[in-house]
Amino acid sequence: MTSFTRNKSIWVVIISLLFAGYTQAQDTLSLSLQKCIEIALDESPTIKIAEKEIERTDYANKEKMAGLFPAINASAAYTRTLKKQKLFFDIPGMPSSPDGIEVGQDNSFAGVLSASMPIVSPTLWASLKLNEIDAALALASARSSRITLVNSVTKAYYGVLLAQDSYKVFERTYQNTAENAKIIFSKYQQGAVSEFEWIRADVQLRNALTNLVSSESAVNMSKLQLKMLMGIDMQTAIQPEGKLADYESLVFEETLHLSAKELDKNVDINQFDIKAKQLKQSLEIQKTTWLPSLSASFNYQYMAMPNDDVAMKDYYWFPTSSVGLTLSIPIFQGGSKHYKSKQLQVQMQSLDDQRANLKRSIELQAITFTDNMIKAIEKMESGKKALLQADKALTISQKMYDVGVGTYLDITNAELGYIQAGLSYNQSIYDFMSAKADLEKLLGGTIN
Repeated sequence: MTSFTRNKSIWVVIISLLFAGYTQAQDTLSLSLQKCIEIALDESPTIKIAEKEIERTDYANKEKMAGLFPAINASAAYTRTLKKQKLFFDIPGMPSSPDGIEVGQDNSFAGVLSASMPIVSPTLWASLKLNEIDAALALASARSSRITLVNSVTKAYYGVLLAQDSYKVFERTYQNTAENAKIIFSKYQQGAVSEFEWIRADVQLRNALTNLVSSESAVNMSKLQLKMLMGIDMQTAIQPEGKLADYESLVFEETLHLSAKELDKNVDINQFDIKAKQLKQSLEIQKTTWLPSLSASFNYQYMAMPNDDVAMKDYYWFPTSSVGLTLSIPIFQGGSKHYKSKQLQVQMQSLDDQRANLKRSIELQAITFTDNMIKAIEKMESGKKALLQADKALTISQKMYDVGVGTYLDITNAELGYIQAGLSYNQSIYDFMSAKADLEKLLGGTIN
């Protein structure tokens, strides 16, 4: 077996293994972009965490609502008197007792049932309004998580298509290089070309194989990234549908309308505004601490107070009960409430400047993404023409070399041009779709 034949056999085995891993198996899950997003929204831990936060906020709100209802407590108490209190009488005309008279009982048993309920509580009522804002913030945070996940899955999906299309470019180049190497080796054996020509072709073939293997690795890694974001088993075989060229027509159908109104849908601005409402309500709560509060209370006791020399069966139990109203009027706390209100007011003023700065930053990002989309369209138009020309040049250089009017250097240059044109064309489509996905995330919705 010749050296070329042995090498060729090795390469065939390697490529066969690559194709075995790359070829879609019968149990491979074929996925569209929409299906990937649906699976991610159902399975991703990120979304589940956001949903749990909404559930936690709901329970926290119910906890605060419980403050409107009576608080009922039961207790039992036992008291042992170690030293009884004494009474001393000093009545004119009567002898005084220097030892005094002990009063009280040795033991005290009591069962207590108490209840309290706010009647007028401005602070509690203001806190309940804050619950609604907390719930709105939890929902906004969950929406932000969904939008971020959709953006990540979308870009990862496009990343898989980019890796697969790049693989096809390197595959085409490898097949062409392998065929040329076979022809050159045959000519070398016949003495038609120099050993240098054969060595150069052999090196070119090995480099093409290296690029193909690296491209296969990029495909596998991009699929793993997509599966991680989707929240599915890493061992699941997936195959995203289509190729990047399928999105070329969509590029020219997109119309972008960027306005301040659309920027207001941005999830970061939305959450910022909700946090501003929280701060405003916190100031209202702080103001209510200056107001009086009124609460009702009820107390019922069933008790016995026997001495040690009384048998348990002779204990005398008797009930006591009371109801009452408590009016609490704050008068002076050293100015702490006043300064707390001032702090909140300063924070609210600072929020206005922070929001303006945030909006300018988002506007800058929106302009950048839009500009990237425009540049990507220009690159794509040029890249498509370059790819057609490069493919044609590769075919012509091959035929010229076959008939002896071209050099192997011409083929090498044509292959290099084809690789660059193919990768550039696919990259330009990916850049457009990626920038579009980022812009949609920034605007908080889908661009029409």
